[in-house]
Amino acid sequence: MSDAKAADATSSSYPSSTKSAGALEDARAELDQFDPELVKRTWRKVDWAILPIAVILYLAAYIDRANIGNAKVLGLATSLKLTSSQYNWALSIFFIGYVIFETPSNILLRKISPRWYIPTLTVLWGLVCVLFATVKSAKGLLAIRFFLGVAEAGFLPGIVYWLSCWYPRTLLGRRYAVLYSTVSLTGAFGGLLATAIHSLDGTYGIAGWKAASQADSASSPSSSCPPTQAPRASSPPEKHVVLLANEADRGQRADERFRGAQVRAAFADWRTWLWGLVYIAIYIPVYSVILSLPSVVTGLGYAGTHATLMACPPYGLGFVIVLLAGWTTDRYGRLFCHFVGAIVVVMVALVVLMAVENLVVRYVMFFFVMFMFIPVSVCWTWLGSNVTSATKRAAALGVVFSLGNIGGTVSGQIYRAEWAPRYVQGHAINIGCYAIALVAGGALWWSYKTDNERRDGAANETVKKTKQHDLLGEDLGDLGDRHPSFRYYL
Repeated sequence: MSDAKAADATSSSYPSSTKSAGALEDARAELDQFDPELVKRTWRKVDWAILPIAVILYLAAYIDRANIGNAKVLGLATSLKLTSSQYNWALSIFFIGYVIFETPSNILLRKISPRWYIPTLTVLWGLVCVLFATVKSAKGLLAIRFFLGVAEAGFLPGIVYWLSCWYPRTLLGRRYAVLYSTVSLTGAFGGLLATAIHSLDGTYGIAGWKAASQADSASSPSSSCPPTQAPRASSPPEKHVVLLANEADRGQRADERFRGAQVRAAFADWRTWLWGLVYIAIYIPVYSVILSLPSVVTGLGYAGTHATLMACPPYGLGFVIVLLAGWTTDRYGRLFCHFVGAIVVVMVALVVLMAVENLVVRYVMFFFVMFMFIPVSVCWTWLGSNVTSATKRAAALGVVFSLGNIGGTVSGQIYRAEWAPRYVQGHAINIGCYAIALVAGGALWWSYKTDNERRDGAANETVKKTKQHDLLGEDLGDLGDRHPSFRYYL
């Protein structure tokens, strides 16, 4: 079965069901009687078929977009005689291509199998990375960064959408956490890799910073195609686990086809645009820190390879806490609480960075700044869980990621050289971004909560906080998450 068939939800009619009462009872009984060992085995197979390749590719993608920060402190700015403005634009121009192409790419992905589409994107960005070795001027750097953004634009929203088609909502948190923890590994591993590659400075006539900035290009083009079918060794009962679990969780069945009405619904839904504001607000701090942390660390008294190495340990903590947050969201839910708690920790750390001059304290605060990764991972789960139709979800994710990466365009301007070494203005801007994220996220939570309560009241029922199969056999139709039977994940 294809990725679209794994968890796609609806036919066009509403509110009729495609199952007879007898068939529905049989499906409920089958779902209730699944052997727990069969269920565990099934999700292990899905995990091993999907997550390794997704993580490897995402690690490669983040290394090549973030390594410009390491390349700068290893000689890029000096070699190309970059002004502060030119370097900041080199950071920002990547996201212009990203913003333009993300939404159409994700809609196209919904119509084309990821089996071919995602590897094609991977080959393209690997080739662009190789071209970094030819850069000899600021104009060349800007051109390479722009086309790198174009080549990578469809990858992340495509992977996030792809995973959402496989797992029910109670399993998404850990899977997205595994994927997004790759960003933390990029900070730690990318700095180490860039330092090691820079030690080859001058080998084969290539400057160390050029080699460091294309560190992942060897692995990306040769990456194998990610699977778009259930593990081929899966038994019929294992395939039923995937299908019925997703149908029971949010009414997703195996027969939905691409429909333009769902694309239009994504654009017409006001929550899509509010989610875009949330993503802009949380992406600006994340990208500004990722792209600039090696430079900021130089303000703490470190330089060159020492700066890139000292930027690594905080990312190690980021890796651990993202995984922990993914586990707790699946275990306890309360996505909004995770979102708010992580943001508050980061805001406090940024305030301390603005107020304190002691270098040791300032360095320690960067460990707490790594909580910035949690809201992004949580939002992937939150958004992916609350848009039911696969077509609408693909379009909505594309729009939201495009809007979020407007924040990426801005992020290159946050930690400017003239604000060194304390970067008070940059920290203040990021605090303001998080304040916006809290307000917008709170509005989303409140709208979901009140909609759930209104639907409970209309149905004269209370939704229990236990696993239920209320959507098994439901046809949500074009209403999707607006259907009275659907409940939003909070």
